[in-house]
Amino acid sequence: MRLYISIFLFFSFAFSVKAQHNIIVSAKSADCVNSIDISGKKSIHATAPKGPGEQMEIKSSKGDLHYFEKELFTVWYSFIAEEDAVMSFIITPDRAEDDYDFILFECADGNCCSAIIDKSLQPVRSNISRTNVAKNGTTGLSSEGSSNFVHEGKGNNFSFSLHIKKGRKYYLVLNNVYGGDNGHRIDFDFEPTAVKQVQKVNNTPMLNLNIVDASSQAMVNAQIVIVHFDENYISDTLLKQENSSLFLPLIIGDYYEIYVTKPQYLLNKVSFKVHDGDSLISKIVELQNVKVGSSFELKKVYFQGGTASFVGNSTTALRKLFYVLKNNPSLEVEIQGHVNLPRGSYKKKPEAYYNQLSIDRAKAVYDYLVKRGIDAERLDYQGFGYSQMVYPDASNSDQMQKNRRVELKIVGN
Repeated sequence: MRLYISIFLFFSFAFSVKAQHNIIVSAKSADCVNSIDISGKKSIHATAPKGPGEQMEIKSSKGDLHYFEKELFTVWYSFIAEEDAVMSFIITPDRAEDDYDFILFECADGNCCSAIIDKSLQPVRSNISRTNVAKNGTTGLSSEGSSNFVHEGKGNNFSFSLHIKKGRKYYLVLNNVYGGDNGHRIDFDFEPTAVKQVQKVNNTPMLNLNIVDASSQAMVNAQIVIVHFDENYISDTLLKQENSSLFLPLIIGDYYEIYVTKPQYLLNKVSFKVHDGDSLISKIVELQNVKVGSSFELKKVYFQGGTASFVGNSTTALRKLFYVLKNNPSLEVEIQGHVNLPRGSYKKKPEAYYNQLSIDRAKAVYDYLVKRGIDAERLDYQGFGYSQMVYPDASNSDQMQKNRRVELKIVGN
C-alpha cells in the first residue's frame, strides 16, 4: 500500500520538485514589450497581475476561438527554446477560484509584439475556458488536451502540447479574469523530440502537424483538410479546419492524405501510412508564398543528364504544380531552366548547347502544363544555362542532379 501511495505522490507532484524561481510582477509586465524573460526556467511562481498595461495588445470580439475578449489583469512572459521538444505546462493559481486564461505565440524574427497587435502573428495555442475549481483552477498544455484552441465557457482546461523549435522565441500572456491579490505558478515540461518519438500517448500513434512559411519558417494559419483511408481504402474526410498545428490520434494500418491551403500560398500535400510500431509521426508542411517577384525551386522534378526528359517520380511534382495553377487562376509564372556543367570538364560543349538545354527543360514543364489545359498566356519560359548552378563545383551525382533544376518565378497574381 505504501508503494502505491509513493508512486501516486511522485506523479502528482512531479512538477513541484523543480527549482522554483520567484517573480515579482510589476504593472509594466502587463505589456508585451516588457515581457518577463523566463528562458531556461522550468518552474516559476509569480505575484498577481496588476492590470491591463498601457497597451491593449489583445482585443477581440466575444466568443473568438483564439483570443480572449480583452486584457483585464495580464502578465506577459517570453522565452527562447533551448532545443526541439514537445512542450507542456501547468498554470496553477494560488487561489483555485481565480480564472486564468492564456494565449501562446511563436515568433521566428522581427518585431514580435507589433505583429501580435496587428494580428499578423497568430496564436499557436490558447485556452479561454471557464476555471474548474475541482481541479484547483489549473490550465495549460497537455497531451490530454482536446484541441489547440479552447473557447470561452465550459470546456477542457488543457490545450494540446506544442512542438517547439530550438532558437525560436515564444510569448505567453496570462489573463486573470477576476483579478485579486493572489499569484500563480507555471511548471514547464520539455520532452526532447528524440525521446517523444519512441513513446506512445495512451498506446495510440499520434500525428504532430505544424504549418510554416517556407521562407521564414514562422508558423502560419492555413486551411487543413485530412482525408483518411481505412484498410479497404475507403475514404472519409477526417478533419477540415483552419489552424497552424494539430496533434491528433491515428489508426495503425491506415493511410492519410493532408492538404494545406492558404490564400497567396501554394497548396501543399503530404501523405503517409501508419505502421505498427509508429508512435509519433511529425510532419512539417512548408507553404510557399506566391507574392509577385518571389522565386522557388520546383522540387522533385529531375532530368536525365544531357536531355530534357523527365526521370524518377517527376510526374508527381508536375501534377501538383498543375493543380496549383488550376486552383489559382490569377497566378502567372515564368518557368526557368538550369543545367549542370560537369566539374573539371575539359571538353566543354559550346555555350549555346547549355543555354538551349536549359531552355528545353523549362519548355518541357511549359508543354506539360499547356497540354493539360493551363492557358499559355499565364506561362513563360527561359533558360539560364549553367550560370546559376546551386553547386558550381558539383562533385557527386546528387549535387549535379540539383543543378539540373527548374525554378518558378511569380510574375503576376
